[in-house]
Amino acid sequence: MEKCLYKFTDFIEGVTGKVYMIKLITYSISPVISKRKPSSIITVSNRYKGMYDLWNIYGEEYLRNINVDVFEIKKDKDCLTLLFYDKALLKSTLYHKTNIGFLNKFGYKEDMDLEEFLGVLKKRYKETNCPHELGIFLGIPVEDVEEFINCNGRKCLYCGYWKVYKNKDRAMKIFKEYDESRSKAIRLLSDNIDISKVAKILSLNN
Repeated sequence: MEKCLYKFTDFIEGVTGKVYMIKLITYSISPVISKRKPSSIITVSNRYKGMYDLWNIYGEEYLRNINVDVFEIKKDKDCLTLLFYDKALLKSTLYHKTNIGFLNKFGYKEDMDLEEFLGVLKKRYKETNCPHELGIFLGIPVEDVEEFINCNGRKCLYCGYWKVYKNKDRAMKIFKEYDESRSKAIRLLSDNIDISKVAKILSLNN
């Protein structure tokens, strides 16, 4: 993950405007576009390179090209918190029997549709700023979410895209898949391929 991030920061240096927005978001959500991750959360702000304004200008056009949905979780002045998600994968993740029982504790019900789940998440986000169950939406195994809540300072087995407390081998496999998606996104974006083609190639997941 660190190597992948280093490659990206080198790749994005000096880029501004619409191209910067496209490259930054595509890199960040490439595991979602690749259908390897149910969702990713991004905050766009004018504090850095005018991302809030860029999103308001080019966001709808960008979404039409990537076949990923977006949900606005939180809005402040010049700042947006957005959840980019693959609808089918997010639904299967949330309704999985190992996850829905955990989500019940926070007001999510089996008979809710996806839009209602997202509505509860938005409400919870407003109440707690970053609710623990967000991890389920992001594809983190429920065991690791629960252990993070209850760890009481206990050291994790590994820290990558999340803190791993159980089944390190499974987590490392997922981390590798996420890194592969991000590295592939960098290669495609470096070749100045049209964003719709980048998204299509990433979604083939090979």
